[in-house]
Amino acid sequence: MKALLLLLALITTNAHAQKQVNRDAFMKHVRPVLNNILNDFYQMISLFPDFPKEIVPLVHELDTLGTEKEIMKDLCPSLITKACKKEIQGLRDKLLKVKMLSTSVMAKQKMPSSLYMNTISGYRLLAKFDKELEEAKGLLDNTSFLLTADIQQKRKTYDLIKELDELDTIISLAVVEYIPYHYKEDFRHFYFGFIHPVQVQIARNLNFEFMRRNIESLNFSLNLLNMNLTKRNKKTPDGMGPYLNLIHVRWNSLLRIYF
Repeated sequence: MKALLLLLALITTNAHAQKQVNRDAFMKHVRPVLNNILNDFYQMISLFPDFPKEIVPLVHELDTLGTEKEIMKDLCPSLITKACKKEIQGLRDKLLKVKMLSTSVMAKQKMPSSLYMNTISGYRLLAKFDKELEEAKGLLDNTSFLLTADIQQKRKTYDLIKELDELDTIISLAVVEYIPYHYKEDFRHFYFGFIHPVQVQIARNLNFEFMRRNIESLNFSLNLLNMNLTKRNKKTPDGMGPYLNLIHVRWNSLLRIYF
């Protein structure tokens, strides 16, 4: 069945030759719509009973680290030097905000009312995130101190970025873990097949070519979620219908730009 759906998705998106969308057109017409889809998705899953709504601004704030990370790759491709001192300070300031939000999420955790909420695993992931966040913050504090004191260091840029990327991985797993069991697999596939790649590659890193290269797989992931929640025996969760429709409408408007 899934193979058939994939075939249909490919036929649909390849019915016409793909149009060339340059970076300016992408930034003006495509990226804002994708950002709206991301916002729609997080508002939608926040409707699940016991889903920690405080995790959404945490995810959004974590996304803002991307700018400094990308600049650091250019200015300090191998080792951290004074060339990227400004970016280190920017990351420190942003991690302080992330830490405040993480503390809020942890403080508001509670026992679930839903029978299918796997909050123990979710809580463990949030606790792990908070611990890793503290370590990353300490690493940045130390790096910033050495740069300010003009003390030579041999800290690799890759190691620092890897530490920050690990935070993204943990929080992404936590988001999915808080989805009720009955819907978890549907949303897991959509999250890692559509939301996370769009969030990382397009909204955060401005990789406009990613959309063109992966539009078929993104289209399949979105159509599969819509079918699973609306066209099978599984009942669409309360209040999510309008969000699903809106996401679908927004996505179709993008397909008209590319085909």
